[in-house]
Amino acid sequence: MENLRYEMGGSSVSEGNAAITDAEFLEKLVELESITTETEIKTEIKTTETKGKDEAKTTHLSLSTESPSENLDIPVGAHCILELYNCPTELLNDINFIKEALQEAAKTAQSTLLDQIAYQFSPYGVTALALLAESHISIHTWPEHGFLAADVFTCGEHAKPVDACEFLARIFQAGNHVLMKLPRGGQFSPNLQPKVEILS
Repeated sequence: MENLRYEMGGSSVSEGNAAITDAEFLEKLVELESITTETEIKTEIKTTETKGKDEAKTTHLSLSTESPSENLDIPVGAHCILELYNCPTELLNDINFIKEALQEAAKTAQSTLLDQIAYQFSPYGVTALALLAESHISIHTWPEHGFLAADVFTCGEHAKPVDACEFLARIFQAGNHVLMKLPRGGQFSPNLQPKVEILS
């Protein structure tokens, strides 16, 4: 499965694939607040990732910064990034269970499920996507590591992406998890949003 994931652009969790530690990322995030063009942001992040590739240990930190600007753009949505650890292997390799979990997560997020797709890797692992009217929920599993990575991105004030993430942590019986929430958009401005929340 690892070879297929490499060919498809993925990688193994066991490699410590995070190219940059959380502390370095959050420090860089503060520095990037003043950058306004998408090209400059990509260049800065790429430079940081290259510099941090040898870092194997990461630290989870909480950061909330206030932008110097008094006229913040209002985000168009929220993007939750969820990492589940120590999940039962059989749940992470059960494509039907994962499809049902996606459907329930969409309901929990008070979102409209438009379509769904899932792929079973061999010998193990599943990638699944729920297309929502409000955006999407994606799940990627590594049963051999008891690990699940999910994104829940929703637009509009009615959606509850954090609730969907908390549901996924429960249903996959995670031993522990990390949940981050960040605002997306801002009247479609290329400005980097000033706040990343580590929720759990």
